[in-house]
Amino acid sequence: MEQIRVMVQLRDNKSVGEPEKLQESYASNSDQNPTLQHGGQVRILDEHSLQLLYCQDAANPHLLMAQKLHCDVLDPLGEIPLLLNNLFVRRRDAFLMHLRVKRECHMIFLINTLVLDVKTKLKREGLDLDRCIVKFRKLLERKDGNNLQAECSFNILHDLTEWIIHHYSMLSGLRTGPGHEVLEVEYVVSSQERHIQFTVRLSVLLVAMEELSVTSLHGLHCYFRDEHSTSPVVATELLSFMLHVSKRSHGQLPYTAVLVHIMSTNSQVDAQNAELLSLAHFISRQHKNQPENLPSTSAQLNQVEVQQQEVHDRFKLVHDSLMQYIQKAEQLKGYRQRFDDQLAQFEKLLKRTAHTEFGHFLQASQANLDQINKRVLP
Repeated sequence: MEQIRVMVQLRDNKSVGEPEKLQESYASNSDQNPTLQHGGQVRILDEHSLQLLYCQDAANPHLLMAQKLHCDVLDPLGEIPLLLNNLFVRRRDAFLMHLRVKRECHMIFLINTLVLDVKTKLKREGLDLDRCIVKFRKLLERKDGNNLQAECSFNILHDLTEWIIHHYSMLSGLRTGPGHEVLEVEYVVSSQERHIQFTVRLSVLLVAMEELSVTSLHGLHCYFRDEHSTSPVVATELLSFMLHVSKRSHGQLPYTAVLVHIMSTNSQVDAQNAELLSLAHFISRQHKNQPENLPSTSAQLNQVEVQQQEVHDRFKLVHDSLMQYIQKAEQLKGYRQRFDDQLAQFEKLLKRTAHTEFGHFLQASQANLDQINKRVLP
């Protein structure tokens, strides 16, 4: 399985007043909001881990348990450039999975990721966008939903921005019904200077945990354990799409970034956000169970692959320049041959006119010119 990066974005909404301790407020909160019965209090430990303090038994709110949850990074802003580097430097398809509890319109997130960050990356790598194709569809958990689909093609990223603002916002509206969202964006880019053109695809899956079925949740666990080929799993639309992404990448999961968005209030999370944190921890631990030397070896292989691609591009550039030099040399050779032929014809013409009346006239004119020069020059 290819590299998987798990990012947790924690957004805490501070309410008015001082936050109460979990031990003092847990009983009253769980009575007012039953979903907090298996939620808890979250605290950041370092840039790779959090602590979830929770109570398993609402009848004993003072009996608390602490669980350490891991992820690759708590700041997702630095991870998107890694994903785009795999797209436009390694030229590998990428898969971005975004999970949060509540369903919402991800217009700003998509504009930043699919347009602004891509535009910056293309400029940095000296690449131009030739064409962009976006496909949208909804993945349903139930058969009575609205299975919306849309597709559009653009020549500039500004048009993709307009499509997200006007069309995506309408397709993702609550009036269109429930369903996870998929955007598959295909970028066709080129560089005239390096004489290259290639196509890469970024698949974005927007999942709402409140709409995730038990079957799909089980399928996610099997998918990230890489057991979907051996374990009997019911193929929901969500899992079918993820398997389609893998098979399209020749049976291997492409570079995958999993962004988990957690909402808390005064550092307290409800049961659904706590479950989402546990899922992020589970996914992160799966690829951390590999041998310790494997990540460094994989990083070295990735670096070698990038270097090989750079060498290939430079060799192609030198080869194309050499071919242009050969073509120009052949042209100069042709010009030289025509010049020699014309010079030979002119010499023959001079020899023919040397013993004619015109030739004698030229010789007499040259003699007169020589005499004039002698008189004028001292």
